[in-house]
This record gives sequence, C-alpha cells and structure tokens, in this order.
Amino acid sequence: MTPIRVELRRGPGLWSMPVLVGVGVFMSRAQLETDMVWAYATGAVTSAPMLMAPLAVGVAAWAGGRSQRRGVRHAWLLAGRDPAQAPLVEAGVLVACASGAYAVVAAVTLFATASAAAWGGPFWWWLGSAGVGLAAAVAVAYAVGVLLPSRLTPFAAALITYLAATWNLGQYGTGYALFPFTVELILPFSTPHTPTMQGQMLWFTGVGVLALALVAVKVRSSARVVIPSVGAALALAVGGAAIVIGENGRYVDVNRHIVWSCSGSSPQVCVHPAFAASLNPINERAQAISRRLSSTPFSISRVEQRPRGVGGRPTPGAIAYALDAPSAEHYDRASVDIAVGALGVEACAQGPRRDRTAHAMAQLLVAWAAGDERLFTPRDAAHQEAKTRFFNSTPEAQRQWLTTHADAVRTCSLTPQSFT
Repeated sequence: MTPIRVELRRGPGLWSMPVLVGVGVFMSRAQLETDMVWAYATGAVTSAPMLMAPLAVGVAAWAGGRSQRRGVRHAWLLAGRDPAQAPLVEAGVLVACASGAYAVVAAVTLFATASAAAWGGPFWWWLGSAGVGLAAAVAVAYAVGVLLPSRLTPFAAALITYLAATWNLGQYGTGYALFPFTVELILPFSTPHTPTMQGQMLWFTGVGVLALALVAVKVRSSARVVIPSVGAALALAVGGAAIVIGENGRYVDVNRHIVWSCSGSSPQVCVHPAFAASLNPINERAQAISRRLSSTPFSISRVEQRPRGVGGRPTPGAIAYALDAPSAEHYDRASVDIAVGALGVEACAQGPRRDRTAHAMAQLLVAWAAGDERLFTPRDAAHQEAKTRFFNSTPEAQRQWLTTHADAVRTCSLTPQSFT
C-alpha cells in the first residue's frame, strides 16, 4: 500500500479531483432542464465527461511522461519488483481519482432528483458505461504520456480529446457508440438500450487494459504479466465491440410501457407519470381550449403527453402534446400543441398544403384557441382586420363561424376574406 499512499500524496490525482468535480457539476447542471425526471438527470451526469475528460486526459498524459522528462526512468527498471509496478500504480491512482470525481458529480446531480422525482429511477448501465469510458480515456492518456513523453503531449492529448468528442456529437451509429464521451437526451417515454451499454463497458475496459499493457511493454515488464494482460484486453475489447456492432450502436428503446396519470373527463388530460406534478397546469390550459372549441367539429375528449418526433402519435381519438419541463413556458407550448392538434392545422405549415396566407390564418385560429393573441402577428392590413373581427366576436359567434368553416380549416384554404 506504500506506493499508493506515496502517489496519492505526491501525484496529481488528488489535486485534480476538485477541479474535475467542479467542471463536471457545471456541465451536468447546464444540461439538466429539470430535476423531476430521472432520464434527464441520468443524461446530464453522463454528459459531464465531455468537459471532465480533456482535463483528466491532460493530467494523465503529463503524469505518464513525468519520470522520463525528469530523467528518472531508470527507477522503473531497477525496481526490486516487476518494473511495471510503479507506473501501473500511478495510472491506477489517476483512474481512481477521475472515477471518484465522476461518482461525486453523479451523486450531486442525482441527489437533487431523488428528492424531486415522482417516477422511475436512474439508468445504472448508462451511468456505468460513461464512467468506464472516462476511466479508459485516462488509462489511454497515461500510456500516451509514457510512450511520447514530450512537454507538448499533455496539451495535445487534451485538445485532441475535446475536438474528437465535439466532432463525435455530429455522428451516429456504431462509431458514435464506441466513443466514450457524448451528450445524449433520452426522453422518459424511452429507455437506454441496455445491450449497447453493456457492450460499451466491455469495449472501454478492454481498451483501457490494453493501454496499460503497452505501458508494461515499454518498461520491459515480464512476459508473464504482459501476455495475459494483452490477451484479456483484446478479448474484452473485441467482445464489447462485437456487441455494440451487433446492436448497430443503438442507444434508445422507444415507447416503453407507462401507466398514464390522468385527470378529468371532458376532456381527460393525461401526462407521463414523471410529470405528474404538471397535471394541474396542463389540465387548466386544456380545459380552457376545450371550452372555446365546445359545440364545434373540433371539440376534444382526451389529450395525452407524447414525445416529439418518433412515438409522438397519441392513442386513437386523443390529441397529443409535448412537454419538456415543468415550467410556465413549456406549459404554454403544450397549449399550442393541443390547439394545433385539435384544429388539425399542422399540415398547413408543411407539405403540399403549405400556403403563406392559409398558414397565417391557421395561426390566427391557434392563437385564439390557445388564448394568447400574441401567437399571431398580422403581416398586412387584411390579416389585422381578420384578427380584429374574429377576436372581437362573441364566443357563440366564434364557435358558429368555426362550425361553418370547418372544412376550410381542415383543408388549409382559409383566407382573410373568410373572416368578413
């Protein structure tokens, strides 16, 4: 244990930990929009190595080349035990300190969520794969420092790590999944694809062990140490890569089963259970929209929170809306989703039905249904006149007009003259 105590006291691992924790907490909290959702909290923690890694890698590369830069590499070769012992202890302490910093970041972020979330829990495989990826990067960086003990190596290693991680954000598929640092958002409707995470952990572990085996080769360690280490590292790396490739680097399983949290009956308003605290604000907005559309062909009976994009379709007869965070701004966006879905005017902004005038008139109706006239900005005098006429009408006249013009609304054929 003496070499470990010496390294902890005199090596760079411990003093770098507070900085790594500070950078990691900053990155994690910057990515976290709400503490209420475990999926968001887990993703925020796993994004922390994006900023932690360049620093940890630079420190590890500096430590790896330190002995050779100071001209004391002979101490490895003259060691009474295996010459790999000293550098591997040094690398192990650096890996442990970086991993400890990551664990602290995870604890800080997840503790807040534990006191606020009403549903679900952390995704442990996802947390583990990101942590093992950070540890592997530190091991590789230490090996690079040993093999290339230049004064520029630490800076180059940190810069390359940051640039590579940034570049990887724009990729997808297997290559993306085999890289250890990324920023991934998984909505609570979905779940991480566990086999990919498990394959990542094997791959990262294999790469890290292989890097340390190269260090053992560099210091002329015994073949009894090097050969088994290389064999185990290759087995782990190849096995892990095979799993990730077999899963096509898939990160997400979409649309996992949930039991809705619902309220009311006319309309019934449903949210994902992770957003149960948002049920009342959404219900108030949905009820207001329902009152405006009552006794028209656009009356609604059920609204459901759904993810944006893939998996966004509601159950038959329901209206879908998206909710990203429990805040007034996002509740208002949900109101717009409900109004657009109820009126069926989403197609007016895209595809063959897209028309500048028709789209503007659809926006006018959405603004009225959502109860926020600021959502519609007239582009000319005719638009302003249409808005003034419709918004100044009585609720009964508005509903009657909507019933009369239902077909024009659905076919995106409204014009300002339709409101005269």
